[in-house]
Amino acid sequence: MDQQYRPYSFFTKLTADDLWKGALAETGAGARKGRGKRAKKRRRKDLNRGQIVGEGRSGFLWPGLNVPLMRNGTVQSIAQRSKEEQEKVEASIVQQREEWERKKKIKVKRERGWSGNTWGGVSVGPPDPGPNGETYEDFDTRILEVKNVFNMTAKEGRKKSVRVLVAVGNGKGAAGFAVGKAAERMDAFRKAKNKAVNFLHYIERYGDHTIFHDVSLTFKRTHIKMKKQPRGYGLRCHRAIITMCRLIGIKDMYAKVSGSVNMLNLTRGFFHGLSHQETHQQLADKKGLHVVEFREECGPLPIVVASPQSALRKDPEPEDEVPDTRLDWDDVKAAQGMKRSVWSGLKRAAT
Repeated sequence: MDQQYRPYSFFTKLTADDLWKGALAETGAGARKGRGKRAKKRRRKDLNRGQIVGEGRSGFLWPGLNVPLMRNGTVQSIAQRSKEEQEKVEASIVQQREEWERKKKIKVKRERGWSGNTWGGVSVGPPDPGPNGETYEDFDTRILEVKNVFNMTAKEGRKKSVRVLVAVGNGKGAAGFAVGKAAERMDAFRKAKNKAVNFLHYIERYGDHTIFHDVSLTFKRTHIKMKKQPRGYGLRCHRAIITMCRLIGIKDMYAKVSGSVNMLNLTRGFFHGLSHQETHQQLADKKGLHVVEFREECGPLPIVVASPQSALRKDPEPEDEVPDTRLDWDDVKAAQGMKRSVWSGLKRAAT
């Protein structure tokens, strides 16, 4: 009795795309309802990678497959390699596959950020070139925040995506920030940095190392107080502000953050405060007076840093134009030498 032979099967009736859909479980009731959303996502593999059409263990040479069809104007015939040549070909194929496996196992060592296991402060390189060929090689991109967010849908349930906040800058006053969102983390990085370069701010710097004057602002529930510092002071700020200052090109500044430390509000408030600061020339034109500065190396003598471009005002500044500045109690205590408690050195009798 002859064995039954079926010339067609499940694998010959379906295309490769249909077979991969079944293997990866990308469609079906389970995917529509969000089943297995926390499991590791399986990826499609290229099963033809490393394979040469027509190659086999016997070493046959098939014209048009693993050897050229024509040679010297004539069609080649089917031939077979010698045993030594076949061993060399197989050895080279095995070596190439081992090289691929070795590269697959190598972990890419990324730059350390603020701490060892977070993305904050990590550089992801300059933005991609623009559509007209413009490049941004002098810009750098730093990650400020990476968050996993979820959206509840009727068909697929909880859909996870990654939201990334990045800042870009060239260290010469041009900087910006943006938020990118995508299903994959690297796609979110790319979208965020390419978006941030289209929303740049130019930040004025005094002496290319610090801000022009002290800035105190409140953005929603975040309070930021920034102070101008002399050269060599360094950056003593929140770690996100230090990262943004280096992208802008600010080298000396003190900043204190109080209230909410929401990273997006902190970034928006910081850029809003720096982009609205007044330069010495703008202040001189606004008041109609000379702007002077006292420096330690000059003693009590003031130095004129800006003069009004229009006529100089003869009368002094009226009292009602003097702003009612709200003093910070910590600054007052530091100025009066009361930073420590007056009761700190008092010896109390034992009771």
